[in-house]
Amino acid sequence: PRGPAVGTFDYDPASGKFQTRWDDWTQFQQWLREEEQWNCIELCLVNTYRQLPAYERKLWYVCSRHGTSGIKVYTKQHPEWEFKLGLKRTNCACSLVVKQYPGIPTVLGRYSSNHNHPIGNDNLPYTQIPKETKEYIPGLLRLK
Repeated sequence: PRGPAVGTFDYDPASGKFQTRWDDWTQFQQWLREEEQWNCIELCLVNTYRQLPAYERKLWYVCSRHGTSGIKVYTKQHPEWEFKLGLKRTNCACSLVVKQYPGIPTVLGRYSSNHNHPIGNDNLPYTQIPKETKEYIPGLLRLK
């Protein structure tokens, strides 16, 4: 008897590649927000793959310090200038792959949390202010 097809919901957990599981997409999004807030990191969506009937979509996230685009060709006009803040891009190895399957609410994931840079408060200068916070601040200013 043949086993489940590669890439399907039955195959992926048994393969050991997808160790993390969320009951549904909402639970995954909540976990993602908490992970980013707790470690003061940003996980950026880099690519989405589709391969029906095996899975509905597979999303690949990387740490924002990995870089999500190509290297820009730029010649510094003043290379002697020193900056207080170092470069954001460190080619960080942290990544997250999540898969959704047709007709199944459960989301499976593979998370590698290996960063090659400090996380927590030391990483805050390299992260963006969340949209919710940007919307909250003007409301506080109006109260004064």
